[in-house]
Formats: sequence, C-alpha cells, structure tokens
Amino acid sequence: MKHVALLRGINVGGHHKIRMSDLRVVFEGLGFTVVQTYIQSGNVVFEAGAPEVELIEAAIEKEFGFRVNVILRSAAGWAGLESRNPYAQEADGTLVHVAFLNTVPDPAQIATICARPGNVWTASGREVYLHTPDGLGQSGLNLGHLKHATVRNWRTVQRLAELLG
Repeated sequence: MKHVALLRGINVGGHHKIRMSDLRVVFEGLGFTVVQTYIQSGNVVFEAGAPEVELIEAAIEKEFGFRVNVILRSAAGWAGLESRNPYAQEADGTLVHVAFLNTVPDPAQIATICARPGNVWTASGREVYLHTPDGLGQSGLNLGHLKHATVRNWRTVQRLAELLG
C-alpha cells in the first residue's frame, strides 16, 4: 500500500538539514519500498504494509541527530483531499495550503493560528484548508502551539497525489 510521510520543519532557514537522498536511505532501511522524495521540504512517498510514525521518527533521529515530527497519510486518504478542498478553484495554487495534523484539531486552536483578516480556513478531519490571499509569508500563520502539524501548498499536494498515482 502506498503512503506519504510529511516531515515538519526540515531544511528551513538552515536548520535541521536533511538531504533527500539520505532520507530515502532511512526509509529503505525501515523496509519500505519504492521510496521517492519530492522537493526539499520532507515529502516522502513509499510503499509499506502498516508504517508507524514512531518508528520513522526514531529512525530519523538516530540517523540525523534531531527529532522530526512526521505526519502519515495513506494513498486512499490523500485521494480525498481534493474533493474536500473548498478553495480548489483558486487559480494560484501557492495561495491555498493544507495543514496536516495527527489528530482532529480543536476549532478554537485553528482560529488562533489563522487569525489575520483576509485568511479563511476550513477544517475537515485531520486537515485544515487555508486560503491566504496575501501569501503564506504574509499570512501570520502560527503553528507553534500545534506540535504535530505541517503545511504544504496546494501545488505540492497535487504533485504528491500524482506520485501516489
């Protein structure tokens, strides 16, 4: 079965640097097959029976010396993202983002991370869809209190869907 692993906070601002070729080796070392990475932000598509987040996080920490939060989704779960995206018609896929979480978020928490005027959001299960008309960098998005969350823009989500194929 195909899965996607999203790593939080790697290769950002010179911190937690991980080469994608090295990351592939870690995933292959866990017995996963057909391992592919996409861009430097820590997106890994792979085949496995029932991968466990804790094992992946521990293997990454052992190899690179720092802890990274990992969000896992199955190919089947990923396939439903587009139908649940209320902002899919936005022409610029870099203005639409998805925050991926390990648990269903509390709406009050989500309201605080997206509080800047102009931003809109919709929670759906363990994902939060965001439309940031001024771009993510100007959005004021603050995931600091959501330990297990990572964000990808809509173009990345679509490309990963293609890789999961």
